[in-house]
Amino acid sequence: MLPLYVLISTIDAGIVQTMSALPQPAAGVCYVVSWQQTYPQPALVCDRTDVLITTLQGRGLSRNRNHALEAAAGSMTDSLQDAVFIIADDDCSYTHAAFEQVREFYAAHPRVDIALMRARAADGSYLKPYPKKAVSYRKRPRSYYVTSMEMTFRPRVWHAGLRFDERFGLGAELLCACEEEVFLTDAMRKGLTVVAVPIDLCTTNAQTTGKQLLEPHLLMSKGALYRYRSNTLRAFCRCLAESLSLSVHLHVNPLTPLRLLICGVRYISQ
Repeated sequence: MLPLYVLISTIDAGIVQTMSALPQPAAGVCYVVSWQQTYPQPALVCDRTDVLITTLQGRGLSRNRNHALEAAAGSMTDSLQDAVFIIADDDCSYTHAAFEQVREFYAAHPRVDIALMRARAADGSYLKPYPKKAVSYRKRPRSYYVTSMEMTFRPRVWHAGLRFDERFGLGAELLCACEEEVFLTDAMRKGLTVVAVPIDLCTTNAQTTGKQLLEPHLLMSKGALYRYRSNTLRAFCRCLAESLSLSVHLHVNPLTPLRLLICGVRYISQ
């Protein structure tokens, strides 16, 4: 049976929701809870053998993700063992049927390194439009973007040196988003196989930052992503096209988003 590691990132009081939302124990499933703390917290005791709780101080969701990944990789008795890491938030819920689908997919596709799956909102609707059939991330629909809770991958991705860039993500100094796209950009540069597949992975109550089109830190994050993926000239062209598109669809002055996008380009170029 292919082991599954559900890597849950939470912060401060979120640990209460995390522990209450854990499914009943299931064979071959381990929950790694990375509990980030911004102030002193009482110790937490968990008597479940399938749950590993690890703590770190400070802020930064990408830091928290990397801490969870390190804990999961360190808990494996054999570093060469095949398994699946599932990236999770503290408001995600899972079913045993979903876990079995994840296992079946990876067992049937041994060359896939990273599989991007689907998440549903509490009302049962999908969080966003997803590809209707399996597709390489390189050939993804232009409008498709990835949320962390949709990400699953084999431990060999971690051992290949992939990490979440801690300049990006909630709690970072300036860039509140796009850490997933940066991670996947690094994966493709390393020649890893990344696919989006029509498998329902989890249910969540969260709203994705991708829907907050004019949020200043999101725009800066997108500008930084454009620069991360290409040179300064191409990044500037993408920023210009993005600002014009926002102007047309949201009836805003194109200079407003353009300034923020360029700010992100400059930040990541330092």
